Amino acid sequence: MVQQIHRHIIILAFLFIFTNDAFADTGRYRVMWREDPATSMVIGWDQLSSNSAQVYLDTRDLGQDPSAYKSQHKAERIIAFKKMNNHFVRLTGLKSNTVYYFLIADENSCSKVMSFQTAPNHAGHRLSIIAGGDSRNHRDARRNANKLVSKLRPTAIMFGGDMTGGDTGEEWQDWFDDWQLTKSKDGRLYPIIVARGNHESSNKSLVDLFDAPAANMYYSLSLGGDLLKVFTLNSMIAPGGQQKEWLQRELANSSRFRWKFAQYHVSTLPHTARKAEKKDQLVNWSTLFYKYGVNLVCESDAHVVKSTYPIRPSLKPGSDQGFIRDDFNGTVYVGEGCWGAPLRVADDKKSWTREMGSFNQFKWIFIDKQGVEVRTVKTDGADNVSAVNPNNIFQAPYGLTLWTPKTGEVIEIRHPKDLEPPQEMESPKEEMLAARGGVAINDFTATRSGADVSVRWTTADEIKGMRFKVQRSIAGRDFITVSEIFGKGKSESSYLFTDKQFAAKNPGVYVNYRIVRVYPDGKTVVFTPRK
Repeated sequence: MVQQIHRHIIILAFLFIFTNDAFADTGRYRVMWREDPATSMVIGWDQLSSNSAQVYLDTRDLGQDPSAYKSQHKAERIIAFKKMNNHFVRLTGLKSNTVYYFLIADENSCSKVMSFQTAPNHAGHRLSIIAGGDSRNHRDARRNANKLVSKLRPTAIMFGGDMTGGDTGEEWQDWFDDWQLTKSKDGRLYPIIVARGNHESSNKSLVDLFDAPAANMYYSLSLGGDLLKVFTLNSMIAPGGQQKEWLQRELANSSRFRWKFAQYHVSTLPHTARKAEKKDQLVNWSTLFYKYGVNLVCESDAHVVKSTYPIRPSLKPGSDQGFIRDDFNGTVYVGEGCWGAPLRVADDKKSWTREMGSFNQFKWIFIDKQGVEVRTVKTDGADNVSAVNPNNIFQAPYGLTLWTPKTGEVIEIRHPKDLEPPQEMESPKEEMLAARGGVAINDFTATRSGADVSVRWTTADEIKGMRFKVQRSIAGRDFITVSEIFGKGKSESSYLFTDKQFAAKNPGVYVNYRIVRVYPDGKTVVFTPRK
């Protein structure tokens, strides 16, 4: 009799443990935004059986007891699509920059605890974004990139389309199974901002699988209050017409945002000869990017790696295929895919190309009020990479491989308001200075000359015993003296300082030059070119 009682206790204990660890009949989890990223989140999943599962939500991890959680939410949208039973819970009224824990449970079972974090609602917080696309063919490469998402813990992922090769149900089931690798070990999921690629047969694929916020698949989202606005465009429909009109309205109403990014699938000027140019996107989109100050554009589709110097549309001398380099007001373009699609040869370099290559990669982007930093992460070998410290997601973890081309590992983007404008014109104050008996500096220019930078100026009414200090500032930092030249003591004189090898050793760097006049009595006067 005693043995029989003990046997029942063992069986009951086993059943309790099994029920507590049982997974819900749910899977293929994902989180997205339809509304304000600071106060909302969409939780999506594939309901494998029944339709009774609900989301149980709290700001604390309360384990696998659904009744302990503060709120519960039914799916607002349920749609059978691509051989999955897609459920979407649209959460609103959330607190900004807050971690929420949730379960998905039905009458039979319960998921593991998962979590997400809402975006901050003001510009004082730094953001981390992963941007890439084209994951369609090689699952090993795709899984490597997904694993790195889980280890880098971004604020969000900008995904530029072509998730699968054929847009079939089986492929999408595999894709979402692989997407679970983006979930961190502590259960954290990261919001995905999706764009349509040419391997998505219709907009419906993304609307019904990600609950995308716009049926036409062009929309915008703001992160960090007025820090960043992201414009997602649809390169599978006409870039002009209604889409261009929408883009122009959105950009015109977004002047308060410190930074503006755009993403779409098809590269405007791809860096492989295998892909055609999209001049209609240049005319309809790139011109607006320049007019309204879009800082960074993320492209995909070509299956190569590229980054450009800041560029703007132009047909003037020195332009190349409709763009010309403009370090002051230009837009940086990066891409072009490589999340697992077949790699192509990067063989179509432009004069404004910073670097290009061919390997599996995505972009790792940091954004704050001071600037934008873009790094290229090589995604192969993800198992050898450690995870970031959750309290410092901006420090590269051990084992992470970053692309380090000759132009440098980091692309730094500074806001034009923080930069000195090009120094091409003389100051009108110099004539007044000369009239008062001072030394006027005219015709001041600082121009690239091959590997060097040539700094030229002329003087009028120069005093004997004068000296001129040439000073240089890199990326807005303090000016330092790089040369000191004795004056010629003539009524009119010309000067040239050659900053040897500076252009060759510092490609893509913002640099400013100025002249400090040193009078015989030691008095100094800084010459400031006209702004």
